[in-house]
Amino acid sequence: MLINSTRQRKHIASLDLLYGLVNFLSMDMPNPPLNNQVANQETNSAQNLIELTAHLQSLIASLDDIVFEIDGTHSFKNVWVDDETKLFMPKNDFLGKKIRDVAGPLADLVTGLINKAIETGEMTEIVYKHFDSSIDQWFRARIKPVIKAPDPKEYVLVLSIQDVTRQRHAELILQETKESLELSNQLLDVSQKLSQTVGWEYNMLTGEIFWTKQVYLLFDEQEGFQPTLDNLRPLIEPDGWNLMKEAIDQKHGYDIEIRVQTSRGAKKWVRAIGEPVLRRGELVTMRGALMDITLNKENEIKIIEAKNAAEGASKAKSDFLSIMSHEIRTPLNGIIGIANLLKLNHTVDQNEYVSNLIFCADHLLELINDILDLNKMENDKLELIVAEVNLAQLIRNIKNQFKSLAEAKGIRIVSLIDDDIPTNIIADPIRLGQILNNLVSNAIKFTEKGEVALIVKLVALKYKKATINFKVKDTGMGIPEELHETIFESFKQVQQSAYRKHSGTGLGLAITQKLAALHHSRIALHSEPGVGTEFYFDITFDIAENQKKLSSLSISPVMASFENKLNGLRILLVEDNPINVLVARKQLEYFGVSLDYAYSGKEGLALLEQNQYHVALLDLHIPEIDGYALAEIIRKKYSDVHIIIFTADIMQDVKIRLSKMQVYDILSKPFAPDKMFEMLLKVAKARNLTA
Repeated sequence: MLINSTRQRKHIASLDLLYGLVNFLSMDMPNPPLNNQVANQETNSAQNLIELTAHLQSLIASLDDIVFEIDGTHSFKNVWVDDETKLFMPKNDFLGKKIRDVAGPLADLVTGLINKAIETGEMTEIVYKHFDSSIDQWFRARIKPVIKAPDPKEYVLVLSIQDVTRQRHAELILQETKESLELSNQLLDVSQKLSQTVGWEYNMLTGEIFWTKQVYLLFDEQEGFQPTLDNLRPLIEPDGWNLMKEAIDQKHGYDIEIRVQTSRGAKKWVRAIGEPVLRRGELVTMRGALMDITLNKENEIKIIEAKNAAEGASKAKSDFLSIMSHEIRTPLNGIIGIANLLKLNHTVDQNEYVSNLIFCADHLLELINDILDLNKMENDKLELIVAEVNLAQLIRNIKNQFKSLAEAKGIRIVSLIDDDIPTNIIADPIRLGQILNNLVSNAIKFTEKGEVALIVKLVALKYKKATINFKVKDTGMGIPEELHETIFESFKQVQQSAYRKHSGTGLGLAITQKLAALHHSRIALHSEPGVGTEFYFDITFDIAENQKKLSSLSISPVMASFENKLNGLRILLVEDNPINVLVARKQLEYFGVSLDYAYSGKEGLALLEQNQYHVALLDLHIPEIDGYALAEIIRKKYSDVHIIIFTADIMQDVKIRLSKMQVYDILSKPFAPDKMFEMLLKVAKARNLTA
């Protein structure tokens, strides 16, 4: 049915008037005897007829319809139209013709309509499309009997045809909109089911709460349930309820997560969203959505619990490693320290024993450092600290470091560096040196004759960057191809018996590969059993602005003797381990310093109050007042005293904590005498106390 509007109702009322006029005009008037009075009446009737006919024409023009008068034999008796171009043939050609003769494809439609009108005696209508399907034009045909008779052939009917194309289009649009809305509602229903998002509205004026269908399912309620504030409050946890109430009181929206318990006892997590609707500043309605996030929340809680558990396990492991490192380093400090003291005054026969003792202690220290480095890498706490590096000097230092070890095995160690490589690059000298040290150390370990070569070549030079290839090549026993990947895994070693005498922790290459990854590189190898092995990798470095030789980056040659080089330097040592005190005291006395020592923080503080010192050498784990607290007191109260932390606890968090206290010099246990000397020499030079 076409859109019913005020205009249509007026149109039908006008048609009713038209039907009345046609009815009147169609009536047969009697022929009375002529006399003057009758003649006057006839003149008046004729005049009325003319006026009615004019009125009919005016009415038809206003209707914009085509109107036909049809008799019971389906013949056209009259045609009224305001514009003859609306007709497909001249108006007069219709008169006396049968519908079947002129209506063409519409004949059956109109004939059926007439028969129905005669049968029912009521107006009948139909909407139809233009018989030419290529023309998008629609019409409404209405037929109403205006004169009824016992004989259907004596019927007089009025057929009106109206162009309703615009209304039809509007109706089609309305229908499409309705269907689209129904589809949207269906999709909304489906999406609400899938996303568990549902809508609600609260009318502040009436107190009524409207739920969409899915809200009832969310709260496990039947659709007949009428939600109110009173029956909803027990279902929502107090914190969530108070947050929503506060937002409503302040006329604000909210987006919160709340917990609800349905009337059936099910506990759910719900995301509640509310938006206020204001009218002249007054809150009249709250609208929003609810989303069932129970599954997401449960998964989130599980993830948080798993994360906390993993972090707890990781912290426990780190704490364990920190404690074990401290506990192992402390006795190692005594072993290595005493061995170094023995080297100061020993017989020729004792030399081999002392060297073996130091070698074993250094091996244990290397193991501890490997484990700590691996732990840092696994926790993503290892970072590159870059500076200007003289690469040629770094390579020479590595070669010199291993020279005596190679000569002791009867093999050569050589280094080759490309002349085209920039003098200074931006790199982390410690980590780059660690990679090369590990590879050279391994090469010497597995080479019984021949040589180990450290080769450095320039690959590319552009955009102030240098890509450099590093290669460590040996003439050792080689590595079987099937083991080329696994040797880079933690705790993996070559298991063949020929390699067992060289076995270690299995951490060296794993750490080396991870260090290469920090440089966005990867170590590869080529090896042939019985011939030798090549480990190689490329790293791209920024080129330093300064290309002069950096003497400050060169490693100072080992001094022949530190004896009495620090005369006049006054040091306070605070350490609770007697062996560590003994080792440090003997070494410091050898340097020529003036030394006092204490076994607790409280004793150390008392000595500070009584004497003047240039350096305070502090262990962190001392009784009564720990090293952190004592360092803080010294920094604030005795600012002229230079603080050096003397500790076996070298974890990163310790260094961070000390740096925040503005304490930067850390001498790790076991300590190297030359490292201790360099730190103290720096202070002595600043105080003009060097011999």
